Amino acid sequence: MVDIPPLRLIGYWWSLDAPEWPRPQDWVDPDWSPEERDLLALYLESGMRAPYATAGFSPCRICAMANGSLEFTDGVFLWPQGLAHYVREHSVRLPDEIVRRAQQWAEPTNWEVDMTWWKKLKAPTSADRSSL
Repeated sequence: MVDIPPLRLIGYWWSLDAPEWPRPQDWVDPDWSPEERDLLALYLESGMRAPYATAGFSPCRICAMANGSLEFTDGVFLWPQGLAHYVREHSVRLPDEIVRRAQQWAEPTNWEVDMTWWKKLKAPTSADRSSL
């Protein structure tokens, strides 16, 4: 059996009900490059949706905008839907490790395309489908 590490939770912020979380205002970087910020926001919006939703919309801890009720993952991190809002609208800069993941995601290193596998495949027949 493969030992898969747990997802690392990011992007949850301080509230009266959760005073142990960090405050997003402490992470604001007004000098952050808009290009890098937008890339990270796009990465966060492009995550794989977790198979559940929370009980309601979470308000932004900076501007109070309703911020979604879903969670997303990239297989390493798990974050709330509204995290992209914090990044894009408030320049909340996440740790460099997460920024680097977004940069790697945006710059695929292998553009060599193998078309043979798909060309060799045959569509299943109705008999194949009925045996499923």
